[in-house]
This record gives sequence, structure tokens and C-alpha cells, in this order.
Amino acid sequence: MWTKNMEKKKTYPTLSKDIKTEIVIVGGGITGALTAHYFMKQGMRCVLVDKSNIATHATSASTAILKYEINQGLKNLMSQVGEQNAQHAFLFGYQAVMEISQIVKEINSSCDFSFKPAFFYTEDPRQTDAMEQECTARQAIGIHCELFTQENNKDEFSFNFESGIYSHYGAAIMNPVQFTHDLIKFNVDKGLEVFENTTIVDYNLSSHQSILTTENEFTITADKVIICTGVNALEFFNHEKPFCQLYRTFSILTKPVDNFIGGKDSCIIRNDQKPYTYVRPTLTNEIVIGGEDLAIDRLDGDIANMGDRDPLALQHYHQLLRRVRKMFPQINEIKTACWFHGLFIDTKDGLPFIGKHPDYPGAYFNLGYGSNGILNALIGAKLISQDVAGKNPRELDIFKFNRY
Repeated sequence: MWTKNMEKKKTYPTLSKDIKTEIVIVGGGITGALTAHYFMKQGMRCVLVDKSNIATHATSASTAILKYEINQGLKNLMSQVGEQNAQHAFLFGYQAVMEISQIVKEINSSCDFSFKPAFFYTEDPRQTDAMEQECTARQAIGIHCELFTQENNKDEFSFNFESGIYSHYGAAIMNPVQFTHDLIKFNVDKGLEVFENTTIVDYNLSSHQSILTTENEFTITADKVIICTGVNALEFFNHEKPFCQLYRTFSILTKPVDNFIGGKDSCIIRNDQKPYTYVRPTLTNEIVIGGEDLAIDRLDGDIANMGDRDPLALQHYHQLLRRVRKMFPQINEIKTACWFHGLFIDTKDGLPFIGKHPDYPGAYFNLGYGSNGILNALIGAKLISQDVAGKNPRELDIFKFNRY
């Protein structure tokens, strides 16, 4: 869906010689692009490699909802990681939305970035007190939000809700594929080297200098290696007990509607169900709705390797279409334009894994697992680049490996 209005994408060569660099970034999605951007800002020599093409895989399947909220909720997260760490995590996400907007301006990206309000709601009357407490906790750390109730705000939305948190700031939408291509090109013009279709088959990760070997037997020698490969990074941790949960998540994009009616100020919408459903409009009046997550127990299983027209996938797409029609009955002729699904990794506390792992002293990992992959990617890029520069950001402890 993200490439339909894009100009012809720039391509990059395959690595065909041995090279040396200060920083090598493995993964050419939005996480790798953001990581390269922050290192390039420090004036460091960087190489970025991807086993296929730039901005494919998870980036191309992203719904690109930028939202400060963490799935756990602030109150629940406090009980898991402590009050201060939970508050920091929420504020990092809040600030990251603003920072991405600044990057969009800096690189003059045509990614259709647009700020949006956000509405997180419940249909369960038993959750109204908890929703009010959650709203108060967010307000206490400076997040501009307010409590909506069915009694006072029922006319703002066309679907049923008991109560919800309406956040005026801290959310946005964009085209993640266009943004990734624009960001990489911006940094290539400043000296970033990029190699597509370059598969790393061996990692010799030393604390002093690392050597990566490609399938064509070329090597990249680097002072630091940053792994930004999302789901594929799990291969580094096969020997460990599971520290995250893998899901297959489903989304549909509707055809343009005459007017997006039934959602206050065309906001981003999410409910509190498990699995939750999220809705967001595009700037051209299409609607993206997603959710229907299926847990994956085995990477070689049917759900992990599901095709687009698998009967179970079609069932979930049809369920999403029925749901969006029920939520917005005033919108006529809601029809599917396309559908897609992708892999999603969640963690026990909803936070990403960022930083070093004790088994791999020569590498950093920027793994935006959890509910806010794009925002987590920016947070990781910023913190890792600061750590490599010797600034030792204490915030890395919030996202460290082996924290639970």
C-alpha cells in the first residue's frame, strides 16, 4: 500500500569487495535508517547493509501509527518496571513523535507526515475507574490528554464506548517506506554507504573490532556492529528461554470514503481488548484497521508462514472489514482496497530491547519490539549512538536485555 504513489525508488549495489568502517548497521528498514541517521550526525563513517532491498519486510507491512502510548498502559507499566522507568518510557515515546516530525522537515521527506490526536477506549463499564486513573497518571507527567465518557462525549464517536483517554498530542501518521528511502538518501548524500542484497552469514563480534562475512565471502571490518533486523535478530538468542512473544497481525486498507465520519478530528483509535483493534484514516480518506493478532508458537509453523490468501487470513480480513463497518455506520460503501499481514513481536513489559547483550560484546541491538516499533527505533538509535560516543546514557537500563 505504501508504494502506490511513490516515485521510482533508488537502488543500491551489492557489496563486492572487502571494506572497513567505524559503524556497520545490519538491516535496511526504518530502524536501520534511523540508526544510520544518528551515527551520521556524529560524523562517524557508517555502512548499512540489508539482505534484500531497502524498506521491505516489516517496514513495508507497518501501519505507521506513531503513538506515545505503550500497550501496557502507564499504571500497569509502573507495577512492572517501577514508577520512574515507566514515566520515562512514556515520555520517550511522546518526545519521539516530535523528533520524527523534526527529521521529516530536516530531510524534506514527502512521507505525508501528519500529527493526529489519539483515542484509547474501553467498552467495559468495569474498567471506567482504571481508565480515569490512567488518564490522571498521564496528565501528572505532562501529557496533554483528557478523560472522555459516554455521558459527556458520546456524540464525538459513532461507536460504543464507556470511557477513554483522548490525547491531543503525541501521535502521528506517515508513509514509512517513503520516509525510510528519503532518510537513507539524505545520509547517502552525506557519505553513508549502502549495500542491498547483501546477506551476512557469519558474525565475528569482538569487543575491539568485529568482522562480518557475506554469502559472497566479502568482509566488513567495523569498530561497532548495530543489529537492526527485527524478527531475524531472534536467531542470536535461540539458546535462551523465550523473552518475547511473536504474533501474526492483520490489517486492511479501505478504498477512499467520501468523508471520515464518526471519529473526532480523524483521530487514531485503539480499544483495550486483547488482541486490540486499531483504526486510523489516511490523508486521502482511506481507513486502515488492524488487529486480530494470532500468537505464533513455532517459527516453522503454519501461522508463522501464512500466505496472503490462506483461509484463516481471509477470515481475519473479513472480520476486520465487518468491524470497521460496524464502528462507522454513517460511512457508506466501506470496501477493501488491499490487505496485508506481518509479524509482530511483543515483550512482557511492552518495552523494546536496546543496547548490548552479554554474549555479543562487539554488537549493539536496536530491536523495537513492543507496541511502538518506529518510535522505539528512534529511541534506540539515539541511545546507542550516545553510548558509542561515550555518553553512557542511563536510560539504556530501562530497555536492557535480561531485565526480567
